[in-house]
Amino acid sequence: MGGKMPPLIRDLLTSLEDKEWQHSLFSLLQNQTYNQCEVDLFELLCKVLDQNLFAQVDWARNSIFFKDLKVDDQMKLLQHSWSDMLVLDHLHHRLHSHLPDDAPLPNGQKFDLLALALLGVPASIDRFNDISLKLQEIKFDVADYICLKFLLLLNPDVKSLMSRKHVQETHDHVQQSLLTYCINCYPQVQEKFTKLLTILPDLRQVAARGEDYLYYKHINGGAPTQTLLMEMLHAKRK
Repeated sequence: MGGKMPPLIRDLLTSLEDKEWQHSLFSLLQNQTYNQCEVDLFELLCKVLDQNLFAQVDWARNSIFFKDLKVDDQMKLLQHSWSDMLVLDHLHHRLHSHLPDDAPLPNGQKFDLLALALLGVPASIDRFNDISLKLQEIKFDVADYICLKFLLLLNPDVKSLMSRKHVQETHDHVQQSLLTYCINCYPQVQEKFTKLLTILPDLRQVAARGEDYLYYKHINGGAPTQTLLMEMLHAKRK
C-alpha cells in the first residue's frame, strides 16, 4: 500500500501527533484532580477543550500549506473549523487508538471522554455513533483522517479570506490526493471517497450543536471566561 500512497498524503501524515495528543489529555486530567476531593466535571471539560485548542493552533501553524498563510487568514480558518476538527480527532482516536469512553481520575471520579468528544452534549451520541459506524464500514484509516482534517481546516468558503485562491488550490490538492488514495488503496470499497466527504456535514452538525451548548453555558455564567475556548466561541458569532 505504501507505494500507492500519493506523496502529499505522506507529507500530511508527518504532522500527526497522536501520542502527544493522548499524553497531554491524560496528564491534564491527572494533574487537575490530584489531591482534590471533588472537581466540577464541566469546568474540567472546558479546561481540556481549551488545552486541545492550544495544541490544535500549534499543530496548524506548523503544518504544510497553513504555515504559509497570513496570521489573519490562519485565525479565520481556525475559528471556523476548530470544533469540527476536535470531533474528528476523537473519532480517529476512538477508532485507531482505542480511546475509552471515560477515564478514572486520581480522586475516584470518572471523566466522561465521550462527553468531551460531543462538546458536552449527550444528545449527540446517536449521530456520533452513526458517523463512527459509517467510517468503520468504509475502512476509515489514518490517511483518510489526516486528509479530512486538512479539508476541514483549509475551507475556501470561509468569509473574507485574503488568500482565498491559495486556500482553494490547497483544498483541491488534498481532495484530489484523497481521491487517488481511495482508488489506489481501497478498490474494494465502493465509493469510499464520496462516502468520506458525505460524512463531513454530519460531523459539522455534532460540532455546531456542541458550540451552541458551550456558548449558552458561557453567556449564562456557567463556563470559565477569558479562555481561548471562549474567544473561539465568540469569534464565530461576531
